[in-house]
Amino acid sequence: MTWLEYNETLQELGGSGEIVVGTGAQATWRLRRGDLMPRHFLVTTENDRVTICPFSSEAVVTVNGRQLPAGATELHDGDVIGAGSGEFRFWATTPGESRSAAHAPVTGHLIDAKRHSALSLHRVSTGIGSDESNDLVIDGAGAASFHSEVRREAGGHVLRTPASAAVTLNGRRVMAPVLLSEGDEVEIADVKLRYTREPLPEGIGEATAERITSDVGAAAAPIVSSAPKNVTTGDFSSALTLRSPMRAVAFVSSVIAAVAIATLLLMNRGP
Repeated sequence: MTWLEYNETLQELGGSGEIVVGTGAQATWRLRRGDLMPRHFLVTTENDRVTICPFSSEAVVTVNGRQLPAGATELHDGDVIGAGSGEFRFWATTPGESRSAAHAPVTGHLIDAKRHSALSLHRVSTGIGSDESNDLVIDGAGAASFHSEVRREAGGHVLRTPASAAVTLNGRRVMAPVLLSEGDEVEIADVKLRYTREPLPEGIGEATAERITSDVGAAAAPIVSSAPKNVTTGDFSSALTLRSPMRAVAFVSSVIAAVAIATLLLMNRGP
């Protein structure tokens, strides 16, 4: 008898058959949490052989840290399955010691070596594009409004991009969601970024949000960063501008203006 374990809950797989894991009504094992797709992955048992495969090309699933291809992959006792924000464990015999204890969220950065900056991937989803709501705003002509997304899932960071948006990974066009590996080179709208989960190199400043402008003929584009660190003031004081103080100044100015208008109205009312 075989089992899948999730958060100390065991799902018996039985002697033969299929089980669909996801959040939707059509899932055999329906989980309301874990950031899963409605039907995320399929586990098949046949003649004492258990295999797993993503339910669709948009579902990213890992086994022991490696992203699964579209076809079936055989599972072995103790294998760790990553999907969404959840971690599953496959047991081919009597379930052993649980690994369902809480883990610290995976951390990583996208390093822009040209601008000596690193975008922190601390959020569940990090948006990249020309729209101001993105965490990395690219003002270049080749950037779409919502060009790409780096999502924390399957035990790492997954690069997702619409089919219409041109994004390359290590020189190849990204056509489906892909789990990023250490040192991967991502190019988005002529901006080159390197993925890392290692400590940042000396002289690279960390930021939680950035803005990159690509002026024609400019040798280097300025960056607007919300939280630069480890960068010398002399080197980057003209290139880095804090967003938070600017918003604070705008807010205070609006309050002062409102008070002044209210005062004038009261004075004009007279006795």
